[in-house]
Amino acid sequence: MSLSALRASPPRIIIAGAGMSGLCLAIQLKRAGIETFQVFEKSSDVGGTWLDNHYPNSGCDIPSHLYSFSFDRRHDWSQKYARQPEILRYFQSSADKFEIRPFIQFETSIEEAIFDESTKVWTVTTSDGQSHEADVFVSAVGQLNRPKVPQIDGADEFQGTSWHSACWRDDLDLSGKDVAVIGNGASAIQFLPGLAEQAKSVTLFQRSPNWIHPLKNYHYPAWAKWAFRWLPLAQRLHRGWIFLLSEARFVAFANGENFANREYRRWLTRRMNKVATKEIKSDVIPDYPPGCKRILLSSDYIETLNRENVRLISAPLEKFDATGVVAEGESIPVDAAIFATGFQTTGFLQPMRIVGRNGVSLEEAYQPCPKTLLGMMTAGFPNLFMLYGPNTNLGHNSIIFMVECQVNYLLNCLNAKAKHQAQLVEPKPEAVEEYDHQLQEKLDATIWAGDCASWYKNAQGSIVNNWWGTATAFWRRTRKVNMAQMNFEE
Repeated sequence: MSLSALRASPPRIIIAGAGMSGLCLAIQLKRAGIETFQVFEKSSDVGGTWLDNHYPNSGCDIPSHLYSFSFDRRHDWSQKYARQPEILRYFQSSADKFEIRPFIQFETSIEEAIFDESTKVWTVTTSDGQSHEADVFVSAVGQLNRPKVPQIDGADEFQGTSWHSACWRDDLDLSGKDVAVIGNGASAIQFLPGLAEQAKSVTLFQRSPNWIHPLKNYHYPAWAKWAFRWLPLAQRLHRGWIFLLSEARFVAFANGENFANREYRRWLTRRMNKVATKEIKSDVIPDYPPGCKRILLSSDYIETLNRENVRLISAPLEKFDATGVVAEGESIPVDAAIFATGFQTTGFLQPMRIVGRNGVSLEEAYQPCPKTLLGMMTAGFPNLFMLYGPNTNLGHNSIIFMVECQVNYLLNCLNAKAKHQAQLVEPKPEAVEEYDHQLQEKLDATIWAGDCASWYKNAQGSIVNNWWGTATAFWRRTRKVNMAQMNFEE
């Protein structure tokens, strides 16, 4: 992209978060020769969710050669689906390679950002009590950064230990312990098999079953790593092939009643029935189409449920008592309780307080549902951008690809602002309304609109997290800025 106007007149940019999205923007700014930015990160290192989620066997369900920056491809991934330590090291190495750390203030979170209409700048207040001014404010906190812990009666009375999987207790040895796992999402699928081998007993409480696809996590042989290093075209072709296969999967998600989804459902049902014992078959096979909730990858989760020391309970956990948990009137003694209950995904940018024109907060503007332009910009909030914001999540492909598209769009917006010699850029309200209308219309036809509970939806049942189509379709929409959708203000 040509960013000559932006380089000639670079704005002061504040970025919230040094996870994958924040790093992507910071690196691309620096590569473009723009160093008038500062990143605030609440943790002690880069990596975001991959720094926080270090529970046993934590990993990504997108192949590593695709779940990585296009401008920083790595040739020596150890396996198809890397585990958390390797993914975290990758993001740390990217920060070091592009010398981004000097621009990051660690262990400092952003508490609020307020737009001043008289000065046309954002005043950003951080957790250390300092106030900072920025011409452009970018949220890169993502959708999966605030653990969700349900309120359960008696939790204060429980004498054992409890924690969320995103805050894993490495200091505790669960060998020979009785453990309750509340929730059966992506984290539980990954840590449960190892936990079952270690603990005396595991009681798993599931709200609803998940479709489980075999993981097939092969290790890359030495010859492949050699080829990826010395024959760059081989790596690009491998990455491109993974991307195309991932895009093809969307055919089954476009509609829950289409042929591809029905056939995929039959295949998954046969596979899951084959490995599940008759005692648990009725509890582990979902009654909704695959993709309505995110499909989970595992080659040993259902097998783990067959173990004698593992008990699956589909009834709600009623309450805690001093010695354990209570379900269906039965008191079950446990030494520890692990919440695998996901994240607060629909309260975008929280707990930051963002205030735009006329004193309107972003939380108020997003009631009952967020309305944005491409999930990145909101009318009434000039020079505010979001990365991995509303309706930019995927159920079939790499979110890093999506974020790179968003960063490209963001930089082009700022370059257009500089060309117009304008201080502010924001989407026109009518452009936002038109985009949201089209978005909701398309989402209503997808698998995610089906009758299942998922983190893709808010309390009203609206799909607020997912993009409606393929990653390629998003790339097409973000390649260039549609100037007719923008207001520029000097």
